Amino acid sequence: MDKAELRKVMKRRRSALSAERILLYSGCIAENLVSRKEYADADTVLAYVSFSSEVNTHFLIEKAWKDGKKVAVPKCVDDEKLEFEYIQSFDDLAPGKFGIPEPVTGRSVDYKADEKCLLLLPGVAYTNSGDRLGYGGGYYDRYLKKHESIPRVMLAYSLQEAETLPVDEQDVPADMIITEIGCIDTGKERMA
Repeated sequence: MDKAELRKVMKRRRSALSAERILLYSGCIAENLVSRKEYADADTVLAYVSFSSEVNTHFLIEKAWKDGKKVAVPKCVDDEKLEFEYIQSFDDLAPGKFGIPEPVTGRSVDYKADEKCLLLLPGVAYTNSGDRLGYGGGYYDRYLKKHESIPRVMLAYSLQEAETLPVDEQDVPADMIITEIGCIDTGKERMA
């Protein structure tokens, strides 16, 4: 099965979840993430703003603010570039490219050497080894290649797991996958 076909299958599977199940699973995923050392050590959480049947990140964003962390979310700058901007409330968002809420603050993340970031990745499917299937634009892969030192954690439902995925040279794996049933350390040394 090629990437396009697999995306359709996995999106259908994810979309079959009820709104109640999405909230329940998302709450479990949030608890699993905030209990991790990687979250505790982060000064800044680079989160995505969830839409449709994705893992709901609103819990995590609010928790990060309560924990005194900075939060930044992605913005599509052009057809190939993704940047993160700080937000201090959900009022700092407006519909952007693809109808996904994006920041309108203009406060781009300043990657200081002493600032620890944690990047939360959306996606359609994953494997236990960290391979992930995104939405096909390559925005996150290009971003991750520029910021290789930032730990990257994919948030997903366990039903999004695949035994294997078609991966290309440009695909960047996740260091960790967090689902409603637990955490999968993909064996990457960078997270240690």
